[in-house]
Amino acid sequence: MVTKPPKLSIPPKAILWLILITVAFGSGWPIMKYGVIELPILTFRWMTAIFSGICVLAIAALMGHRLILFREEITIAFLCSLFNVTGWFYFSGLGLTMLSAGRATILAYTHPLFAFLIALVIGRDHLSARRIFGLACGMGAVVALSIKDFSTFGESPIGVLAMLVAAACFAIGANLQKRVWRTPLIVLAGWQMLLGGLPLLILATIFDTDPYANFTLYGIGAVVYTVLIGNMIGFVLWLRVLDLIPAPIATLSLLPTPMIGIASGMIVLGENVGWQEATALVLITTALATTLTLPRLSQLKEKCN
Repeated sequence: MVTKPPKLSIPPKAILWLILITVAFGSGWPIMKYGVIELPILTFRWMTAIFSGICVLAIAALMGHRLILFREEITIAFLCSLFNVTGWFYFSGLGLTMLSAGRATILAYTHPLFAFLIALVIGRDHLSARRIFGLACGMGAVVALSIKDFSTFGESPIGVLAMLVAAACFAIGANLQKRVWRTPLIVLAGWQMLLGGLPLLILATIFDTDPYANFTLYGIGAVVYTVLIGNMIGFVLWLRVLDLIPAPIATLSLLPTPMIGIASGMIVLGENVGWQEATALVLITTALATTLTLPRLSQLKEKCN
């Protein structure tokens, strides 16, 4: 007799963190657009990665944490940083230079598909009818949002490919990250941003000539916003969420992020919103409702007391 897997109930604090992460990640895309316009991709990305790492480790030090990675975790931490930071930062930045901020966000958040496939291959997750339906709804939202941009995608195949590679890196990093760490997560986040930023710094030194020629207050604002909001809040909380729930479910829970990205793009960059966005919102809500079980009110009250 085959028993159906129960719906996943995620902790209340993970729900709060996912909301904060969604806002932090989604609102950052149009802001980052200014950064990659005024700075070469490698320069912008090493600055945001390394400055974020330094700031996070400084906060960890003030909190009294041990800042040295445990020896047995150095290799895996570096490997995680190559996907979580180096690959994700570079390829998403590259795609952002070729596509609009809202559409780049849509393609970047196809990572639930990659996360589920990777977890399935390595035996860390299972396929159920509920999971397949939820994933189909989520990916259907991506298609709905992409309909009016198919011609643009066709004209920018490298941009589309770059965003898909970024999504794959994000998913691989999430699955690699899913383990028991001795190093405190805030320390781990700081080191991953530092380690992941170093290859970008080395490549920028080699390939970026006169990178600050067009650097203005808009570019400075993009760097500061990405460091403080996207990385110091978004990335650190993301590692904490991965410590609480499975990677495929965590990545699926970020599907509302493109909606935040599109809304931010409309406000900051004047992008249009139509029926595709409304359809996507319904599909995303359905995906979350059929995949996750929110804690009962009694559980929330118990957590707050």
